Parts: sequence; structure tokens; C-alpha cells
Amino acid sequence: RKSSMARLLVRRGGRACLAGPRRSARASARGGGSSSAKLQYFSAWFCPFAHRTTLALAYHGNLEYEWIEALGWEQRPASGAEEFEASAREEWWYHWKHEALLEANPEGMVPTLKAGPRVATESIACVQLIDELARRQGSPLRLLEDDPWTRARHQVWATKVNNAVCSEYYSVLVRDSTHERAAAFDRLVAGLRDFADNLLDGPFFDGRSQPGLVDLTLLPYAVRFYVLDHYRNLRLPDLPRYDAWLQACLDIPRLRHTLPDKDRYLKHIAKYASGKARSKVANAVRRGANAHDYDHRQDSA
Repeated sequence: RKSSMARLLVRRGGRACLAGPRRSARASARGGGSSSAKLQYFSAWFCPFAHRTTLALAYHGNLEYEWIEALGWEQRPASGAEEFEASAREEWWYHWKHEALLEANPEGMVPTLKAGPRVATESIACVQLIDELARRQGSPLRLLEDDPWTRARHQVWATKVNNAVCSEYYSVLVRDSTHERAAAFDRLVAGLRDFADNLLDGPFFDGRSQPGLVDLTLLPYAVRFYVLDHYRNLRLPDLPRYDAWLQACLDIPRLRHTLPDKDRYLKHIAKYASGKARSKVANAVRRGANAHDYDHRQDSA
């Protein structure tokens, strides 16, 4: 199986190399362990959820970690249990997941962070964890505010942006109905306007002079909206404040350098636009749910 045979892309700091697959001890979300345990980052180059964690790591730049490319695509033969002809799914694509990822996180989702027996999942939580770990290592940068009230409000806004904008990205791509796609795109634009209204007087969310949690929640999708124009002929309207925010993000080299190659990403995301992707997110959107409301059992492929 590809997940057990594939070589791992490993990144320590900013340096990349290749390593053979490694087995890790079965992990628990609880437990102690040394705070100096090697940080493993299970990711996928194409995943905008994981890209949030990549941005946090790149922005701070002071944490050593091992990048494990743990998610990919494969075609599978029909099992015989389907309620349709085998030829109807000949071109469908399914995720393969590296065994080390499944040991750390049985749900097999990226991003997943692991250090010794400790595991963190879910992209927004991973950004918060990276910020805390980096600050403990002396980073002067702050993705979350020290003030607990402001920090709590930004956490709420990160979830709001994820639901109102990022999830609609998948609805525009995956839904079959032209009407549903158009409605999802309108909701996405409304979410961007709401976000832009809360930039206040700063280049970044809530008037910050540097990017924060909410900015890193949106950015991986903001840099992928060309997909909607390419596959759905839907282009964002003029949003001057949003455009200025995006440019401010891209003016930071350590963030800009994490962007995936455009042509490579368009080839990847074609699986979603053509209805051939069978991932948990795609399956959830196809059955009428929001991308953020996927069910690990119901939408498993």
C-alpha cells in the first residue's frame, strides 16, 4: 500500500530531505513526556487546513520539526459492494494515509502535531500550539494576544471565518447545482466583507500590525481563490480592504514562500471540481453538509 511504502518528505527547520518511513509508538492525546521531544508535523502540501500550521511554523521560524508528507491520492479498484457499476468509479480518487499519521491520529486528518506521546489536531488549535511553543523558545512574534479577552474574541473569529468563508470554498467547488454554487459564492464574498470590516485601522485583523490567528486561518484559502475563477468562472468583486490585507500578508517573505505552486495545485483540486475526490470533506459537501461539519464515520472513504 502506498501509505506504508511511500518515502517521507522530512523538513528540519527550513531544510528538506528524504527519509524512509518510520514507525512511531501509538500516541495519546494525553500523557506527559519531555517538552524537548522532537516535533513531528504530519501534513500534506495541498491541504489548506494544514497550510495554516505551515504558516505558523514559517512565521515564527524558530522551531525545529520533522515534516512528514502523510496524505496523498490513489485510485482503488471497486470492492463489489457499491450500488453502481464498477466502471462508474473508475476515475475516483481516495486518500492514502501514512501509517505513522494513523498511529498518531486514528482519524487520519492533517494537520497533526506530535511530540513524544503528546498529539494535537485541528488546524486552528495547531496554530495556537505552535505560537505558544515558539514563544517559549524565545520568539518575539505573537499570533495570539496576551490579553485573554482579546485572545478569546480572536478564537471565535477564527472559527467564524473558517465557517463563513473557508467552508464555502468547498461548496462552490463540489456542489453539483449551479444555483447552489452561486449561493455559496455569495456567502463566501459576504464573509470576506465581514472580515474586511474588522481589519479596523491596521493591515491585519483587528488592527494588528502583524498577522495573527484570524489572518492565518483565512490566508491559505485567500491564496487559492484563483481556483474558483479557473473552474467555476467566479471571480471576487473589488474588495479594496481585503485586497490590501492579502497584499500585506504576501509582502512577508516567510509567509509568501509557503504558497503551493499554482499549476500543481490546480491539477490537484481538479479532483474536487470534477466530482472525483472521495475525501471526508468532499463527501460531506456532496451530501449537503458544510465542509466543517464532516463526520468521521459517515464521510469516511
